[in-house]
Amino acid sequence: MSYQSLQDDTVRVEYTSGQPRGAVAGQYGTTPHRIDITRKEGADHPQYFPGTVSSHFILRKNSTNNGYTETEIGDVGAQSDGGGPRLTDDQIASLMQMVRRLEDLLGCPVDIEFGIDHLGQVFLLQVRPITRLSGGMDFAMPPPEPEETLASGIGVSEGYCTGPLWLATNQATESMPEGAIVVAQHGEVWMLEPDVLKWAAGFVFATGGTNDHVAITLRQAEKPCLLADGQYPALTAHNREQATLACARFNGVPCAFVVTGDLTEKLISHRSSSPANFDVPLEPVASADELSPPEGTFSQVTTGFRWLTDQNARLLAFFAPGGGLDCLAHPVKLSMSAQRSEILAATQTRIQQLTQGAQALLDGYQAFLQLGGDSNAPGLKLLRDELPQFNTRFETLKQTIRSGLESVTLPLRAGDELPVSPETFRQWTIACHQLHSSLQALHPLKADRIRSIHDLIFALHDRFVSALAPVTLASGQGEVSKKWATYIDCTPPNKEALLLTPSCKAVIEKLEVSATVVAMVDALLINLELGEHVSLIELLEHAEGGKGRTLRLKFSDEFFKPDGSDDLGKLKRMWFLAQLLRAIELGKDAGSMRLSCNAVAREIIIEYTKMISMQAANDALEKMLAVLDWFWCIDCHLMGVALFEGDRWNFDLLAQRINRDLSAEADSFAFRLCLFSLSYYLSHNTPVFYPLLNDHHQQLIDRGRWLGKCKSKSKRNLREALMSDEIGENTRKELLNYLLFVSPAIVSSMVEVVYGDLQDQYFVFKPSPSCKPEFYIQPSQLPPVNKQKVKRLLLEHGLKYASQRVRGDKEVVLPAIAAHAADLEYVSEELKNDKDVVMAAVTQEGCLLECASPKLQDDDEVVTAAIKQHPISFIYASERIRGDKNIIKTVIANDVDILAKASKTVLNDRRFLLELIEDYPRAFKSAACELKSDEDFIRSSIQRNPEVCKQLPTSFKHTTNA
Repeated sequence: MSYQSLQDDTVRVEYTSGQPRGAVAGQYGTTPHRIDITRKEGADHPQYFPGTVSSHFILRKNSTNNGYTETEIGDVGAQSDGGGPRLTDDQIASLMQMVRRLEDLLGCPVDIEFGIDHLGQVFLLQVRPITRLSGGMDFAMPPPEPEETLASGIGVSEGYCTGPLWLATNQATESMPEGAIVVAQHGEVWMLEPDVLKWAAGFVFATGGTNDHVAITLRQAEKPCLLADGQYPALTAHNREQATLACARFNGVPCAFVVTGDLTEKLISHRSSSPANFDVPLEPVASADELSPPEGTFSQVTTGFRWLTDQNARLLAFFAPGGGLDCLAHPVKLSMSAQRSEILAATQTRIQQLTQGAQALLDGYQAFLQLGGDSNAPGLKLLRDELPQFNTRFETLKQTIRSGLESVTLPLRAGDELPVSPETFRQWTIACHQLHSSLQALHPLKADRIRSIHDLIFALHDRFVSALAPVTLASGQGEVSKKWATYIDCTPPNKEALLLTPSCKAVIEKLEVSATVVAMVDALLINLELGEHVSLIELLEHAEGGKGRTLRLKFSDEFFKPDGSDDLGKLKRMWFLAQLLRAIELGKDAGSMRLSCNAVAREIIIEYTKMISMQAANDALEKMLAVLDWFWCIDCHLMGVALFEGDRWNFDLLAQRINRDLSAEADSFAFRLCLFSLSYYLSHNTPVFYPLLNDHHQQLIDRGRWLGKCKSKSKRNLREALMSDEIGENTRKELLNYLLFVSPAIVSSMVEVVYGDLQDQYFVFKPSPSCKPEFYIQPSQLPPVNKQKVKRLLLEHGLKYASQRVRGDKEVVLPAIAAHAADLEYVSEELKNDKDVVMAAVTQEGCLLECASPKLQDDDEVVTAAIKQHPISFIYASERIRGDKNIIKTVIANDVDILAKASKTVLNDRRFLLELIEDYPRAFKSAACELKSDEDFIRSSIQRNPEVCKQLPTSFKHTTNA
């Protein structure tokens, strides 16, 4: 196989000695020898994996005719001990050459069958295009721990299923339960019968290949399949037990396993969208006529501005999933589609429409500027002066797109039997990515640096919003006023701006942020700049598509990565905003609420249509504005709070999560956790939306603010508040659970206090939505004999979730401290006195000497190691060491002010301080008060170093001069 997955272009070679059947059939208990060849920067890097080959096939001449029969020969001696036959470098090179040529010829990943004769020459036997690869199924969660699985291994066919394990010891399929996970030594012909494939949910084999007939058939049938190898015997003991089989990517990493129980609901809730499905009709976008402005559009500021705003939205729709450009981002998947020529033809049409629409936007923007006439207003002049740059750059960009389209579509023209391009398949995939970048990549720079159509749309939107006020003034078609916000009134003299009410204006002014407000007869546009994110609110009396009176919010933010995964706090803020507007029932007077996510524009869109009255729409608008004012700084507080298991976020996951309501337990808890954590962190503020929430949510905010205020005084104060008689036992457990997500380091030690039956137990707890404690390591009086799982958990999570018994177990604590030095704070008092544990911490972060026992703070080796890592650690050393003059000379070489933390004896030592002052005049400031008041000492200091004068108070300077 020339590709292993949609993400991995590793070439995999599987082979055995003898006739092809041994490696190709997949039905004889053979795991072929394997070579994986990673293609990196033009170089091939082979890695050999010995298989388990107990037999092979040879050709024997028939005695009854002149033909030959394949005969199985056992005990071939090529087991998985590494002694199997290896291919030579020349043979691997020949195979790679075949793979590349066939990829180029067929224009897609290929599966070839080859043979090697007794002279070592490689012969191509057959080739077929690969039509299905793994990599399209991803779950935003970690895989289960090895101890939690019945088996794990190599995923042969992607998918997941839940059903009873069924040990296939014979072909008695009548005993196989419906939806069974078939467990067998290897695949067999009868398993591939249509009725069996329809009845079975998945397969687990001990041996087999990843590209034999069995594997290919199961992939085509979309049945998950796992090769369990050495874990197979343990799996057979669970015959008829309900289990889940999953072969997919977990947090972006391939994984295949079997666990007991039904994980279906959990998997569904954590499923990420797969790469775009191209074999479905494209989503409707604007027609060619809709992408051009109607006649007379740019005779008025209001109609011109509305068209530019609508055109911006129409063009961004091309970038959304199903908009026609998806396939270019996934060229390998596109190349395997049976409809690839038709898909590319449709994409070509969409690209031409997008280009024409972008040209219309640029022309419309130019016409909009012309409404300002020859005005020399600075804003208009600057915008007009850069227009030639836009035109020049867009002409160059259109040439790049035309050339890219030719390179991408020519090899796969409909009607051609084979690709006709002289380019290689790898070059074709690169051309797809480059064309996609020319269309969709976003790097908002200056007009002369526009490198994609998306760049152009982004830049023009910024320009026509900036141009609105000066064009309105210069054209005489409206008035502009400014307080905190800039108001552009485009209503005719005899009309009233009904959508911009005085109370709405008062809310806008109260925000005290940069805002542009455009008032029209039947539309109100409010553009808010709140930190790094921008909110565009539209209140429309007659929205497009028959939506009627509509309130729409477009909430966008800045990200560096296209999928938004570089800033989880911003994505969490978007999710919380959507759920909060639901919780306060902002759309109770609307016909419907619609939520969508546009990853390309880095925004979410929240829309309320068919509002029942103008008053209802204005009320909803004012509430929305008040909520947004509170949202502009909360992303940093949400960053470290894990709202969902695994805490994995990107726009793909955001799109799924914002469309789930708060009825599901995980979503409801995540929303409450947001309310609590933000109230805890922002305890000085009562959220403006507080009165709009139900009683339980208000109570949660009150308690979060109360605990936040306690914590601001001291950690001890927080613990005392949590254990006070002011709250009941159930409430205490609920609040503790929230705090374990928000401040685990502070309150984790209280788990054993709140849950008395856990005292003196050995466990590692797991924060969960349930107030009932859950555990990574179940509580026990005795530590586990094999502590590998404990060590692995502590390496991942640190000590913050560990019980006191675990924190006193040096065997597991020492490697944890090596990975999480700061967790020295949480180890037991006994281990704070353990030199190995403390040294593991202070050699990474010297200031952790503060957490060591007094005995080790007086240990020369420990203190020296801490000071070497960071000289300021000296301040945590014992009085004796802070009186060591050699150590003092070492630490003040980096920062002389550290001298102030030396022992009192040293700071009163006249001779030693004068010696230091000779090189460090600032050392005078750290001397004892008695010395700094002694005129003889002052004069001696000045004699040693005249720079000391700069350290003297004014009164001393006069005395000294006299």
